Amino acid sequence: MKIIKRLTLIILCFLVVAWVYSIKIEPKMLIKKEIKLKNDINYNNGNVKIIQFSDVHLGDFFSLNQLEKVVKKINENEPDIVVFTGDLIDVASQYENINEISNVLSKIDAKLGKYAVYGNHDYGGGAVRVYENIMKESGFKVLVNENHSIKVSPNKNINILGVDDVLLGKPNIEKTVKNIRRNDYNILLSHEPDYVDKFKDYNIDLVLSGHSHGGQVYIPFYGPLKSTTYGEKYTRGLYNLNNQRDTKLYVNTGLGNTKLPIRLGNVPNISLFEIEY
Repeated sequence: MKIIKRLTLIILCFLVVAWVYSIKIEPKMLIKKEIKLKNDINYNNGNVKIIQFSDVHLGDFFSLNQLEKVVKKINENEPDIVVFTGDLIDVASQYENINEISNVLSKIDAKLGKYAVYGNHDYGGGAVRVYENIMKESGFKVLVNENHSIKVSPNKNINILGVDDVLLGKPNIEKTVKNIRRNDYNILLSHEPDYVDKFKDYNIDLVLSGHSHGGQVYIPFYGPLKSTTYGEKYTRGLYNLNNQRDTKLYVNTGLGNTKLPIRLGNVPNISLFEIEY
């Protein structure tokens, strides 16, 4: 009986510590995840550095002060390109500091440009009325079923493609991939990761997504505690789609929370991609 009582006490203590950590500590953390990819881009006699951030969910669980820290961390790494893969405000109709967001995001520096796509929270909750203006005022080009070409060498471009949100937008694959060249390095921004399977037969080298939050709670040897629509097959980290193009998918687990103020096993992060030539 004593052994059972001790084990019960240990388990209860562990659950209390995990609960406190998941609410008070991990959601306030911020790390950088680095991913190196090889290609023959040859820009500026070195690697192309791309930073992705995603799923900010400004609101009760993520503040503008936290976003300021994210911007500072992004700039410390001197990126060539910065991309945002959707879900800026958790519930826009309830958020009181909308006019201050662009003042923060505009501080992000990127030598070759800043790009963004819509997430489902950028349409819902009244966000559709403000999201595009906020991002444009912040210096981001919002891509809706379109692509933008960046010259990085005499014979090589990086193309940033952005497909509209799957859940609440109107995604159009043919418009998104229009005029991209096979010999360029083509990066697709798609908020929902599971939609990537629709692009397997196109000349896409890298897909950057968010949406899943890694389940917000990730249990070792089990996986995400809860998955979400279009974030069930690909939940977090780097995947190889094993197609002819050898396309890579990276699912960023995001910065903020939605519905519950809990993060466990999914430390808020930005992703730094160094594309080697």
